[in-house]
Amino acid sequence: MLTVISNNFGASENDIILMPKQTRYFTVMFGQINVTTTSEEYRRAPFLEVKVQEDFQIGKSREAAAYVIRGDGETNDATITEVFLKDKNTIRVRPIHGYDADGQYTIIMLCLLTPENRKLELAPGTRKRLNFTVTQGSMTGAEFLAVLDSSYVELVFRADTLTFDEGAPYVKVSLQGLLSSIVSCSCPVFFTEDYASQTGSKFYHANINNGVLTIEQGNVTESANASRKFFKVVIPTR
Repeated sequence: MLTVISNNFGASENDIILMPKQTRYFTVMFGQINVTTTSEEYRRAPFLEVKVQEDFQIGKSREAAAYVIRGDGETNDATITEVFLKDKNTIRVRPIHGYDADGQYTIIMLCLLTPENRKLELAPGTRKRLNFTVTQGSMTGAEFLAVLDSSYVELVFRADTLTFDEGAPYVKVSLQGLLSSIVSCSCPVFFTEDYASQTGSKFYHANINNGVLTIEQGNVTESANASRKFFKVVIPTR
């Protein structure tokens, strides 16, 4: 875990958890930031900046996407924002002011950062389609695509529908071929009901642990016009 030495938006030490996987070619950014939108520091910050004691090997990076979960605890809204390395000791994230009225939101980072002026090329044969078995609930039109690297797994999921069994509000999927060495993580499974929404997409909470994807129904209900379910995450290996 990185040592946070300061931030410009009034967060406490416990609000920022950063556990990236680094090489000289890229950084797998793995972590979470809890943002309180009522502080004066947050209101003045054009970007959210976190300074860490350790050096990032790649220095300044290109932008990548991070997930943002709305903090009202009721509507299950989420969106994306940009994250990048400003320099070898500073992470910069664009704030989501559409969620300011809720008082808080959470940034989830499961992304790959690459150097600003260097192209990252994947080795041949690292892309694959994963076989899977649904062990609880059901889904239609589902597929899992992965990029496998010794330092990370990039996983893309999409499905037409999810069905939760009565009394068992989860869909569980066992993924074959997923590296057992990846760390456990939580992520949103997105879907859209209103393409003109000002608060982002709807989502289900999900986690990946020991090759099993678990999607939780929670208090989420879908309308008849709901879109396909999907996520894209980059998960570091241990």
